[in-house]
Amino acid sequence: MPFSIFKVDRKNMKPVPPSGTPPVINPFDENALEAALKIKDRHESKVTVLSVGKAISRSILQKAMAMGADEVIAIEGPEFESLDSFSTADALAGAIKRIGRYDLVFAGRQAGDWDGGIVWAGIAELLDLPSVTIAFNAEISDRKVTVERCVSDGIEIVETELPALITFSSEVGVSRHVSLQALMKAKKQKIITWSASDLEFSKSKVMEMRDLYEPDLGLIECLLVSGDTPEERGRNLAKKLISEGVLHGQL
Repeated sequence: MPFSIFKVDRKNMKPVPPSGTPPVINPFDENALEAALKIKDRHESKVTVLSVGKAISRSILQKAMAMGADEVIAIEGPEFESLDSFSTADALAGAIKRIGRYDLVFAGRQAGDWDGGIVWAGIAELLDLPSVTIAFNAEISDRKVTVERCVSDGIEIVETELPALITFSSEVGVSRHVSLQALMKAKKQKIITWSASDLEFSKSKVMEMRDLYEPDLGLIECLLVSGDTPEERGRNLAKKLISEGVLHGQL
């Protein structure tokens, strides 16, 4: 969907998506869920999904359950509206503490809209967990987790003891297919809801947004570079870029 059809409510500093736009799972969080389910495929384990917000779409939560999650917990209430990254981490860390016993915390590498990428760091700090980032595969054995992660020049393999926090990226691969039968079954399953009082959560104001606005991109002009051959078109493009000051040199 092109960014040009999104609008900004500057007074309330909120993005306004087009009418009728259905909510979806953050793609990186869906990668993390897929990675957790792959471990569940190989080992006896329980996968719990946490989501926080003022009012969370049930279709999103049901899809997570239809994919194979054993339990879905919606952390909801007016206190969770428009949280900054640090408050979001605080709420999720409080929920994880309430769950009690866990081995792994999986998260997306960053949000698909704001691209913040720091919620996971806050959770790891609050829970005092070792963290591994930008992973595409994880395997557990003998109370340790071995993680394959993406780096600029290839693949890095690291190991840490449990419990630990791992963030996942799109390299995990395509998420498993969700059948209509699984979706229908998920709609009948119970979704647990927790409130701010359940977590003894109090919204803090660590970050303050001063302004949110649509950038002025000006008039966008498209130019078709002519030429009888690829070489000639390349030279003509270079000449145009030089004349516009984008490139420096002579032809």
